[in-house]
Amino acid sequence: MIEIRLAEITDLPKVAQLVALSFHPGGGWQALWRSFVQLGIEQDLRDRWQRERPHYHCWLAVLSTGRSTLCVGSVEVQLREIKGKPKPYLSNLAVHPDYRRRGIGRRLLHTVEASLCATYSDLYLHVLAQNEAAQQLYARCGFEVVEEGFTFWRERKLLLRKSLVGDRPYSPSAMSSWV
Repeated sequence: MIEIRLAEITDLPKVAQLVALSFHPGGGWQALWRSFVQLGIEQDLRDRWQRERPHYHCWLAVLSTGRSTLCVGSVEVQLREIKGKPKPYLSNLAVHPDYRRRGIGRRLLHTVEASLCATYSDLYLHVLAQNEAAQQLYARCGFEVVEEGFTFWRERKLLLRKSLVGDRPYSPSAMSSWV
């Protein structure tokens, strides 16, 4: 059974491994490169963890298999300035390739929404324009495009927003440390 829970600092290497695999899935020499990317991601996670608390959270989707656990999904949320005001911003929603299309991403999104809906009216995120699978997930979960832009590498990206007002169908032990 897959459990959604808040990450602990000791989980960050597993989260970094999952994020690297999800966003840099290539084999061969790219698998070697992924190891270096993973180290950078882990350090970035640690920096956010230490610098942005209490307005930074990372949730995990964890599969328990006997004595061990496997991190099969993760998502981060922190406050980021959007249109001149601090708004909750979702980043790095990642699901292990072997566990995609099983509702894990949706469960992670719902957990984030439940943790924010009592305090905030909107949730924002960016998605690359060519990532159609992610766009479909976000559209099914109620996100709408509010702005288009480009990444540092000139890839087209979309800023999405979801209104959390009146959206209270989920209550998976919501965290309210966002005040």
